[in-house]
Amino acid sequence: MGCVITKGRGYFCGGQVGGIKKAYLLSFYDDDVITAVTTDGDGAVTGVTTASGTPATFFEFDLDRQASSFNQTIVTGNGGAVAYQSDLDLKMSHDSEESWLRMQNVVEGLWQILIEDNNGVFYLLGVKNGVQVVGGTYAHGGDVAYGDYVGYEIQMQGAEPVPAYNMGTNPSGLTNITFSATQYDHSS
Repeated sequence: MGCVITKGRGYFCGGQVGGIKKAYLLSFYDDDVITAVTTDGDGAVTGVTTASGTPATFFEFDLDRQASSFNQTIVTGNGGAVAYQSDLDLKMSHDSEESWLRMQNVVEGLWQILIEDNNGVFYLLGVKNGVQVVGGTYAHGGDVAYGDYVGYEIQMQGAEPVPAYNMGTNPSGLTNITFSATQYDHSS
């Protein structure tokens, strides 16, 4: 029965900070999409399964410092249904022809996402239903002053039957998760 608890939750001392610093994306339609997550009795992730049996390769997107966020909202229904809505606000400054094309693909896609927070903890979103862009802005800063913001501000959202999986601080230590070393930046 899912409503039974065997332990309480104590007070946690300070030491954690808010915010997220990186997002890692994997197409929901990739051959290596994650199809299942295995956890132990305490909820710690012990493994992932991919559709192909080969590792899922996530692509890294660096985020503006102290400007992006990840939140989960518990959504309940009168009939007892529970879902967990993941909301991401991602801010990525600068633009170029290649980043413009890449961001177009992100906007039009459906994703599984690993989020790395500012504590070095990773969260896996969109395993069953994916995460998609629901809004955003290609900001030109009003094109008024040199110091105005130029970049992307996108909002992404997904809903799952379970909260985002806490993957700990080393998800690449699990079999079937890898990170691509290929990343576009303004110097390449």
